Amino acid sequence: MSIQRVLVLTDDPSLVATAEGVLRMDGREVRGTQTVELALIAVREWRPAVMLLDLSIGLTDGGVAALLRDPAVADSVAVIAVAQHHELEQVGAGVAIDDFILAPVDEEELRSRVARTLWAHTGTGDGTILRCGGLVIDLERYKVTVDGDVVDLTYKEYELLRFLASNPGKPFTREVLLNQVWGYDYYGGSRTVDVHVRRIRSKIERHEVFVETVRNVGYRFVEIGR
Repeated sequence: MSIQRVLVLTDDPSLVATAEGVLRMDGREVRGTQTVELALIAVREWRPAVMLLDLSIGLTDGGVAALLRDPAVADSVAVIAVAQHHELEQVGAGVAIDDFILAPVDEEELRSRVARTLWAHTGTGDGTILRCGGLVIDLERYKVTVDGDVVDLTYKEYELLRFLASNPGKPFTREVLLNQVWGYDYYGGSRTVDVHVRRIRSKIERHEVFVETVRNVGYRFVEIGR
């Protein structure tokens, strides 16, 4: 499964920083750009799946409207507008926008809306739900069930499972998992990952294997639908 890319068109560096901090937890790549011209180049060359469009740069500007109508964007990029309350009237005003989020951006809402938009845009069901066999992860409610039974996970167990399940089939080293789930300032050893994976497996793996050990590498979530 390829890493999903999110382009942020804004002149506000804090929005880019927020998107990077939140979405990297889901294994997504984020790139910021400040101009319509550079955004179009990024769309054509970097090929993002989603664009976060900061409406404060002016949706009615001819350049922005033209960008959204350009086939490179209109045919392959989902657009989520970031809007102030007074800018909401611009949403849907003659241009294609898939969703919107109010500024200042709430981190969990951003994560949820990007996930939902990505899954809807790629035709893979409800973006707030990850399913694999009897395992269901509800991203919006932070709820995990197996065969309909609710699984009691700690916060870090949930975050680790969510990250792996958001990237099925892709192996991650213990160091990468530490960085993605615990953060770059975490000084614990890689054994922390092993302990959490063992606990997750004991709680969710009844008749199916969901988290696989990749020898000499780390762990991966099984390929969905294999």
